[in-house]
Amino acid sequence: MAIITNQANLTYTYGTTTASVASNVATAEMSAALSASKRVLDESYRLGSDLTYILSFENVGSSAITNLSVLDDLGAYTPEGATAPVQPLTYTGPAALYIDGVFSAELTPAVQDGGVLFTIPEIPAGSNAMLVYQTTVNGFAPLTPGSEIENTASVGTTDPQTVSATVPAASYADVSITKEMAPDPVSTGDTMTVTFTIENRGNADATDLQLTDDFPLALTDVSVTVNGAPMTDFTFENSTLTVPSGTQTTLSVPAAAFTQDETGAVTVVPGKLTVVLTGMV
Repeated sequence: MAIITNQANLTYTYGTTTASVASNVATAEMSAALSASKRVLDESYRLGSDLTYILSFENVGSSAITNLSVLDDLGAYTPEGATAPVQPLTYTGPAALYIDGVFSAELTPAVQDGGVLFTIPEIPAGSNAMLVYQTTVNGFAPLTPGSEIENTASVGTTDPQTVSATVPAASYADVSITKEMAPDPVSTGDTMTVTFTIENRGNADATDLQLTDDFPLALTDVSVTVNGAPMTDFTFENSTLTVPSGTQTTLSVPAAAFTQDETGAVTVVPGKLTVVLTGMV
């Protein structure tokens, strides 16, 4: 909101004398013809998730606004130790423009170093416009608990308005499991080793795990270790493994560790839990 400041000067004469007098300083607020705001529809983010942004505009002026430029910085920030800003969001589109609630056009932005540049053809006088578009969280996004992405857009080229929306990183566990059997091939009388590797690529611990596996053959002399330590809280009944089998033990996989190099790229080192079963075929 601009402030208009104005003062008048008055000159006059009386007889042979010329004089002048100044008025008081008058002020008035000048409201912009365009107001803008920004919000994100999603409550949180994780690596690879989609975020939908909405830019809203109101033309309160008496004439149409044409060829309005909107530059979205895709959440640009400079990580600690990095040498240059990075963008944790990738524009994936589409971008839909609505005028007074009615679909008007699909916009194709220009992708550039500073982000993505939209051009809105026209917002009629007294009208509202809404630009809806989608981005994807990429490998430059901070993922540790408490992190956030602040996405900012500059509206207009002369005295641009700046609007932003902030979304926090989600707290989540992202668990996967792989299974390996050795030896291969196996014969009756061999001792089989089955290794379960459980990884967590999320930023929160995965707790209260229970592993079950239905084997296609019977095993005898079965034993189990967890991270190399013997485990007694398990059952192997009717060729079905259950670990843990009761309430004596709880299993968990720690959260992943996240690091950023000088380029700002995030490396995920997953938390790990290893369960090994051995038994005679």
